[in-house]
Amino acid sequence: MRLLALISLLLSFSAGAHHSTVANFTQEIITIEGVIEQVRYKNPHASVLMKNTAEDGKETYWLIEMDARTTLQRRGVTLERLSVGSRIVASGRKGKREYTMYLREIIFEDGSKFTSSGLEE
Repeated sequence: MRLLALISLLLSFSAGAHHSTVANFTQEIITIEGVIEQVRYKNPHASVLMKNTAEDGKETYWLIEMDARTTLQRRGVTLERLSVGSRIVASGRKGKREYTMYLREIIFEDGSKFTSSGLEE
């Protein structure tokens, strides 16, 4: 009986270990344009560091969190697609931390678009 209780307790902790986007991102949708500076193409979430340059020349760096690498691959977004130096327009849920976003849509230089449902040419 103790073993069963211990297993149940451990499973409840591991099930809740992955954070929800609700904890880190608001419902406000924002759109940012910039250049990919760095790519982290791993699980549990891929991410892109994007440099945005405002009209006044001020540069800000945005951390854009995405789905898991495996999910992105199934939907047609490969590491090559997220190449450093590429100009993108990203839309998503604004983060509770400054300069963070959870991606909903990305438009690549060639005009193709990735949304949470997949890649559109």
